[in-house]
Order: sequence, then structure tokens, then C-alpha cells
Amino acid sequence: MKKLSSYASKHFKGLTNSLQSYHQIDDPEVLHSIRVELKKIKSILNLMQFGLPNLKGHKRYIPFRTIFRRAGEIRQPEVIYKLLLQHQIGGITDSQIPNADQEERLISAFKKDVPMFIAIVTAKRSKLKEYLENLTEKKARKYLAKRRQQVKRLLFPVFEPDALHKTRKIIKEIIFLDWVDKDKPSVTFFKKIESRIGQWHDKQVLLKILNSAQYKDQSAILIASCQADLVNLKVAIQAHFGDGK
Repeated sequence: MKKLSSYASKHFKGLTNSLQSYHQIDDPEVLHSIRVELKKIKSILNLMQFGLPNLKGHKRYIPFRTIFRRAGEIRQPEVIYKLLLQHQIGGITDSQIPNADQEERLISAFKKDVPMFIAIVTAKRSKLKEYLENLTEKKARKYLAKRRQQVKRLLFPVFEPDALHKTRKIIKEIIFLDWVDKDKPSVTFFKKIESRIGQWHDKQVLLKILNSAQYKDQSAILIASCQADLVNLKVAIQAHFGDGK
């Protein structure tokens, strides 16, 4: 499948370039790019595993997952600082933010291992080349349709907040793979829902920190905001799927 080969090539190259850039300058935005490229590569492997069951996509993703998790450890404090600023929450110390006291060490260790990460990405990309052309567009469209139906089952007619984190991951994959079977109204809806779930999730992250620090007033405000987010999500989801979409 030429479309898949082109898409895979673009994002393997994007990942390698971002790793090389971070090796030179530890820019948080470059680190974010690394994680986004890894998510897109995971979507490729999930698609290929569906169309080519012998591929064992999950096993092939494990080395990439290691890079993703290590980048996440570095990125976590930066994300939380931005959330605290966005929601105007003060008084939280570094000791209350996960990985804040280890950030420099984590960055140094990650940069040291970048050459190894690039070698892994290059080797894995080479091994996948022979499979990329074997996946048919029909199989790819079938996979995307299956993922869309899975999101619908998770969100409608019963709306379960506990399923939102899992659902968001699937929605991101659908957005990443929209080139397989372009459905603009569907993708527009999924982008809106993914963003709203992301905002709700960010507040959940902050609540864990505030609860551990016993900031009752700020926690109460965030809890009320989270509840409003869930109401708005439910309304948007019911309006979309209730129309038979």
C-alpha cells in the first residue's frame, strides 16, 4: 500500500529528525514532537497488525514504547507547570510534582541514549519495509471503520467517564489515520471530542496533585469544572451519535 509506505516513511523520518534535534538542544517542544511521532508510528503498527496478523505489531512497538515513556517522564513536570499557570494555581512546590526533582538527570540520560534510540528506529523501520506494501487499502478502511465503531460503543448510548482515557487513545489513532478513508465530518467531531477529553484529563491530573497537597478550595473549583466538562461531552456525543452518525 503506497499511501501507508509514504505515511510511515514521513513519520519514521520525523521521529529520527526530532531525536537528533533533542540530542543537540533539549527543547520541550521537540520532546513533544518525539512523543507525537511515536503515537503515529503506533497507529501504523496497530493498522498493520490488523491487516497482517502475523506481524505482531504490539511486540514490534515495545522498543518505541521505551522511548515514549522516557520522554514522558521528562515532559511531565513541564506539562504540570503549564497547567498550574493556566488554572492560576499557586503554592505548589517542586516536591509535589512528579519527576520535577529528577528532570535534569532524566534529560541527561535521555540525550545520552539518543544515538541508541536512532539506531533502534532505523533498524525497526528497515524490517517493516517489506510489510508496508502488503497491506491493502480495503483492509485499512475496514480497520478504520472498526475503530470508529469501537469509539461509538465506548461513548454511546451509555456514557462512562472511566472509559474516556482509553477512548481518547483510539480517537487519536482515528485522527492520525484519516488519510486512509477521509471522512471530514467524522474527523471534525473526533478532533473536538479529543480536545474536550484532553482538557478534562488535564484537570484530573491537577486534582491528584491538589488532593495530595490538600488544596481544598482549588480542588472544589476543579471538580465543578470537571463535572461541567462531562456534561458538555455527554451532550455533544449524544447529539452526534443520536443522529445515527
